[in-house]
This record gives sequence, C-alpha cells and structure tokens, in this order.
Amino acid sequence: MAFNFAGPKRKMQECDKILTSKGMLWEMEDAVIDGQKHKVWKNQPPTWRAFFLAKFEEYLDRPFISAPTPEPSDFYAREDFSYRQIRDLSLAAAAWLRTELGVFKGSYVGIGGQNSSDWVIWYVAIHLLGAVPVIINATWNAEVMAHSLGIAPPMAIVASDEIAGVLSPLMPELARKGVGKLYCWQDVAHLPVNARQGITVIPKIKPSASVVADIVAGRGGGLETLHTDDDGTIFYTSGTTGYPKAVLSSQRAALHNVVSCLIPYGRALLRAGASLQEMGEILTPKAEQSIVLVAIPFFHVSAVEGWLIRIFLSGWKMILMRRWSTKDAITLVKEHKISVIGGVPAIVQSIIQSPLLPKDHVFEGVSYGGAPPPERMPGDVNKLWPTAAILQGYGMTETSAMHTSNALTDYLEYPSSVGPAVPICGLKIVDQNTGKELGVGKPGLILMRGPNIMKSYLNNPEATRKTIDAEGWLDSGDIGYVNDEGFLFIGDRAKDIIIRGGENIASAEVENALYLDSRIAEAAAVPVPDPILGERVGVAISLAPGATATSEDIIKTVSPRLRYPARPVIVVVSGDLLPRNANGKLLKTEIKKIVQAEWKAHHANGEVKARL
Repeated sequence: MAFNFAGPKRKMQECDKILTSKGMLWEMEDAVIDGQKHKVWKNQPPTWRAFFLAKFEEYLDRPFISAPTPEPSDFYAREDFSYRQIRDLSLAAAAWLRTELGVFKGSYVGIGGQNSSDWVIWYVAIHLLGAVPVIINATWNAEVMAHSLGIAPPMAIVASDEIAGVLSPLMPELARKGVGKLYCWQDVAHLPVNARQGITVIPKIKPSASVVADIVAGRGGGLETLHTDDDGTIFYTSGTTGYPKAVLSSQRAALHNVVSCLIPYGRALLRAGASLQEMGEILTPKAEQSIVLVAIPFFHVSAVEGWLIRIFLSGWKMILMRRWSTKDAITLVKEHKISVIGGVPAIVQSIIQSPLLPKDHVFEGVSYGGAPPPERMPGDVNKLWPTAAILQGYGMTETSAMHTSNALTDYLEYPSSVGPAVPICGLKIVDQNTGKELGVGKPGLILMRGPNIMKSYLNNPEATRKTIDAEGWLDSGDIGYVNDEGFLFIGDRAKDIIIRGGENIASAEVENALYLDSRIAEAAAVPVPDPILGERVGVAISLAPGATATSEDIIKTVSPRLRYPARPVIVVVSGDLLPRNANGKLLKTEIKKIVQAEWKAHHANGEVKARL
C-alpha cells in the first residue's frame, strides 16, 4: 500500500476511541501505581521473562540474529543464530547466574559491550531470573564508569573483553562501593597482562536440566512473586552535571512498548479512512520475515525498549554491526536483503543519501528518534519508497523510550511534529515560570506522565524530586506546543544538552573536561549544526591572564579526556571574557551565535567533515 496523504477522514480522538475499545489490542484498564491512578494496556505482557519466553515459543525455528563474531577475529566474519538457539543459550546463562552467582529476582547485574549475540543472550538471561540489568555505556571512560556503577552497584558484571579491560583496573575501587566480581563472556588472553587482572572468564556452561526447567516454570529465586511493577531495567542518561544518572524503571514501564509500538500505525490508517479490517490486514505481520539493521547501541534505551522489543514481538531477524560505517551498512543491506532500517535520523540519512545504495532496493519500514530529524525527511523517504511505513518517535530514557509518535500519512501531514502522546501516556504544556497549563498552539515546557515513567533516578532523590512532581508529571526539559488534535511540536530544549547523532552530551561534561586545563578561564560548550549528525560539539573559551593557546592546542589536550562523541570539532578562543548577563551567567544564546558563525565559515571551506 502506498502512503500518500490526501487529508484526514477521522479526528484523532475518534480514532483513539475505536482503537482502545473493548476487545481491541489497545484496550485500556485502570491501575494504581505507587499510589497514583493510571490508564494501562490490558494486553501488555506483565514481565520481561514472560514476554521473552512467549516469543521464543512462537518463533522457535526462525532465524534471529546475524552478528559479527567476537573479536579478535576477521572483521567481516559473522555468526548466525535462530530464536531456539538464543533461547537455549540464554537459559543456560540464566542457570549459571543462578547456581554460580546466586542471582535472584531483583538482583542487579551489570552488562556491558558493543552490540553482539552475547549481549542479547546475557540480557535475556538476566531477565529470565527476574533480575535487573544495569546497562553499561560502552563509550564511557574509566572515570565515568567508576561513577556510574558506584551509584547503581551490581552484584556482578558480565561484559565483553573490551569493557572488561576498561573495568579491570577499577575493580578494587568499585568493590569498595559494593560492586561484585567482573566476568567476561569472551577469552581475554589477547588483552595486556595488567588488563586481565580481576577478570574471570565465563567457562563453557553445561546447565542442569532441572535448574533450566525451574527457570522456565518460574520456580525458585523469587520468581513466584515477580510482579509487573517490580524493578525492570537500569539505563543511564546524561544530566546537567555532566555525569550520567541511573534511571530505574519497572517491568511494566518498559513493556508498554510491546503494545504502544503499533498504535501510531493504527491511528494513521484509521485517520486516513481505512476500515478496521483494512487496518488489521496491513498491521498483521507478513509470512515473509522482515530483516532489520540494528545500528544503534544496546546501551541506549531506544535500541532495547524500541527495537529489540519490536523485533521479538514480530519475529523479525536482526542484523548487527561491529561499529557504524555507511559503506558497511550498505553492504549488509545488499547481502541480507534488509527491509527495515532506522535508529537515529543520522543513520537513515546516511543510508538514503549514499550513492552505494542500489536504486532498486526497497525498504518496507523506516523508523527513527533520539534527535530532531530534518523536516523534509518523511517526504524524502516517501518519495523513494512510497510503500515504506515511516515513523518518528519521541521520548526519553526516563519515559522508557516512546511517549509520542508520528507515522505514515500523519507524519506526511505534519512532518515537523513528533506526533500525539500514546493513549496511556499523559502530555501537557505549561508555563515555565508559573506551571500553569497552556492552550493549543502556545509554546511552553513539555510535561509527561504515565505508567511508562521511571521509578526514580537511583540513589539521587533530589534529582528525582526536581524531575517528577507529586502528581507524577515528569519535566522533559523540552519546549513545545500541541495543535488541536494533540500533535506535539518541539521548539527547543530547555536543558543544556547537545544531541550528536542521537547521543546526548551534557555541555557540563565537555566544560568540566576543558576546565582541567589551567590555561582556560571560561568555557562554554554549544551545539553546531551538522547535516548528517544533527549537532556536533562546539566550544568557546577565554584564556587565563598571561596564557596562550590555539584552537588546535585545546582540542588536542581535551579530546583524550572525553568520549568520542563529546569531543569538540571547533574551539573559538576569545580575546575577551565570554558574554554574560547581569547575574554573571554565561549567555549561551550569544555564545552559540559566535561559535556557529565560525563553524559555518570553516564548514564552507571544507575544513570539517561529519563522521558517525
């Protein structure tokens, strides 16, 4: 079916009334969560383990994962697994975690690594025990890892060789913070001797059949009392301090995506005039398996609670990459006949703009979020592939990924909108100063509420109180407005965050690293525009009296202190103090103009080129 916008035939409110009526997939019911009443999905799976076990049973003999083989190996070597194989390996891993480490319901278990079949196996294994994965960002440096694991101490960590090598020298410090032992799912003989200390390589697992049977049946380890509102996941997000915060979410919060992920398509189809029968036929998975390129890292909430959930839900096959490269992505698209792409807008844009993409290749689905896309993107995608189901989602780590979404003809009608809120999710716009709710078309602070909202920033009650009010409304830090049908339009970010290709970078993270250089008196990190990544990091500094430095000097000094996405691409060295207001606060809006003007001049001369 080609998706061509010809004007809405139904109002959004009418569509939602139809979709959430009794007997529909999206039927809602009332639930009390932490003393507050919410609308929740009636047909949502209660727990991660229930969801995984049901989907393994449904798709046992389908191909599931094609992934790069573990390093060190041939860069392009790959390994393939079926749903049955991943189920069996995950159950074996879960049995090992239970019998060897004593992992039970509610235990925190760290997991770290780049996208791989092993990452998926151990993530599933942790959930099969009702335990809580503490998801480590593979781009963190040692300092950030020490801080982040210290605020959510796992009883054990399972990781790739790369992450284990970074963590190894930190383990004595982490042990004092309550972190348990470090285990690696790969051989570490190739690592330097000093990097191997403190790492235990996980042996070949031969699980007890009775232990596996108990895990499947939900016996022992607290599984008998596992509840949908129990702790589910811990992801990390960047805050205005520059250090990540640990976001604790419930089983229910994450799994809302199992039902929510399909409603934007249902809404758009009904709004365009489709009957319920036509909508059902379009949304029913085809007999031919969809094949998905997963290019965003699993340590991002959208990769797991967006993509991994959707892949399990529909029995898709996922193709993983060792690291991002447009050339390699196109090679995989051709070799595996990939039909669905997405992630962040930069990934989609890189693929659709690549001259390497065969002109006769057709995608059936294109989905993205995590950063503002160009307004022309849905139209560009629709022009190339008129039958492709296109979707943009908006949310945060704190909202368990998607809170609003825009799809199909709705997205073509409103290409600058992130869509209306999911029916179980609350959305309102308020005045930043008074907190008063604003009317249609009036920009203000975006607040969000629902069963998908996080429980808390773990071990940070002050930050939690500042972010979620007594009625459960979460301050997004974004500015926007809604139209008369509830479509949300985002105007700006209130929080001082740079989004580079979907990667959130707190300005303070960059500024704190700059201030370690004694030559720098003032520092301000601001976004500079990039046609592929959306934004990159720009910096303005003033120097201490008597100090001298060039832009190149500063970049060379600060880059090793920062993770790759946070490294500045331009530094403007000011001969005067940076602009400030009467209260002495740096005027980021003025500084941004200065830095972006310099960036534009550099970019026009071809001096900088974007890389993912």
